[in-house]
Amino acid sequence: MPLKHAILGLLNYADMTGYDIDRYFKSSIAFFWYAQTSQIYKELNTLMKHHWVDSEIVYQSDKPNKKVFHITEEGKVELHHWLADADLSEIMKYKNPLLMKIFFSSEIDVDQTMRLLEKYIRECSDVIDAMNDDINKIPEFEKAIQKENESFYWGMTMTYGFMYYQNEIKWANWCIDKLKEKIG
Repeated sequence: MPLKHAILGLLNYADMTGYDIDRYFKSSIAFFWYAQTSQIYKELNTLMKHHWVDSEIVYQSDKPNKKVFHITEEGKVELHHWLADADLSEIMKYKNPLLMKIFFSSEIDVDQTMRLLEKYIRECSDVIDAMNDDINKIPEFEKAIQKENESFYWGMTMTYGFMYYQNEIKWANWCIDKLKEKIG
């Protein structure tokens, strides 16, 4: 399950509260691996049971106490094992509800299909805009974790995201053009 490995990866950068993990997750990983806040906290409990993550309570006099998580040596071993695993069988399995809808769209009016595709284009554009905002946060995050060279790899995933959503927009526009040709 990549969610547990995403959490291990974030904790490998720095000790974090559950809130911090959720915040960094949403501003970096979420564009290619979505998880709800509740899933992150549930996964943290599972990681603790596996002894891949440990936590401590930080007592604060002026604020509520906070629980800070850190990756253990066993967690680092698991993260490195997962990163080095070359099995791509799970990666190559693809599910896309939009493509399922398009596949069966002969059952609805062409205008409805075009509206669906137009909405998809707008949502892809919104994701690209959010990613542009997140790119500006990379120096702040890199400074916070105090590790060099991480943004090189983050840039690879961000570039994938930009190219992916730009291609999705291109494809959806192509579909709309084809539907317009079909109706006339």
